[in-house]
Amino acid sequence: MVFLLLLGEGLVRIFFPFPEEDIRYKQIHCLQNLVEIRLCRDVRESFTRTDGNVWDIQTNSYGERITSSQKQKSNPAKVWLIGDSMSMGYGLPTNETIAFVLETKYQIETRVLAVDAIGTNGILSLYLDALRLTSKENLPTHIYWIWNPSDFIDDEREKKGFRKLIYPIHFYLSRNSLFYHHLIRSPKTNVYENVEPFLYPRTHITYSNLKTFMEKTKENKEQWRILFSWGMALSGVPDTKDPNYESAKDFFEREGRKTIDLRNITEIQFAQNKKIYIPKDGHPDRDLAAIFADAIASDYRK
Repeated sequence: MVFLLLLGEGLVRIFFPFPEEDIRYKQIHCLQNLVEIRLCRDVRESFTRTDGNVWDIQTNSYGERITSSQKQKSNPAKVWLIGDSMSMGYGLPTNETIAFVLETKYQIETRVLAVDAIGTNGILSLYLDALRLTSKENLPTHIYWIWNPSDFIDDEREKKGFRKLIYPIHFYLSRNSLFYHHLIRSPKTNVYENVEPFLYPRTHITYSNLKTFMEKTKENKEQWRILFSWGMALSGVPDTKDPNYESAKDFFEREGRKTIDLRNITEIQFAQNKKIYIPKDGHPDRDLAAIFADAIASDYRK
């Protein structure tokens, strides 16, 4: 078996192009507690988007995306931005991220607790870890979570049982073996891929995970704001047919969480040919990131 694996690795390296960028992107992610994905510490890397534009990413000694290599290790930010790739700023150069706009345009120091392709439980774990390791005087007064229906997919992919046991092997092979990389393709980063949107039932695992999320954050629920904007449909336009945004918004409001709905302004800006989505990708582009930043700043200053 080992011989066959080595043979496969050698043949792949000879006959297939080296996916250097794919491998490099995986290698800026590290494994915590054997199953939880985090950004690695002290990252300084650049990557190329689907439209050919280059974006960069920097992290601090905690593995959190930052807006400057000079960022201090102890971050006193009173605004925390949490979530997955949308909050992290996947595909955006540092100077176009939500956190950068908040810090430079509005002078609001922002801590980014976000990792691409993690689901509801992963986001909760990331938040609770940060909460546990942050001194009382540096705790946030406002917490903003950009929610999107990709969580339904990411939550379904959550590792359990046998998959949880073998996940570390998969993780390290996918980062280092070209044969494995070609054999088992990783899913795209947080892409919501339903051709025809359908309403997920309240019995879906995501709603169960959200109930746990709400329970474990109820003591400071007044600090939380859940932001909504349209994701991109496969045709490249705002996915206004997706009913899950309204359903999720109703869920959060019933749980006593404040919501900030940016779907209408997203449609307007898209119609004005603003850079709302990264082409052929769907993650927020520069102008949608600015919409999020403006809404957060307005809410924070109130």
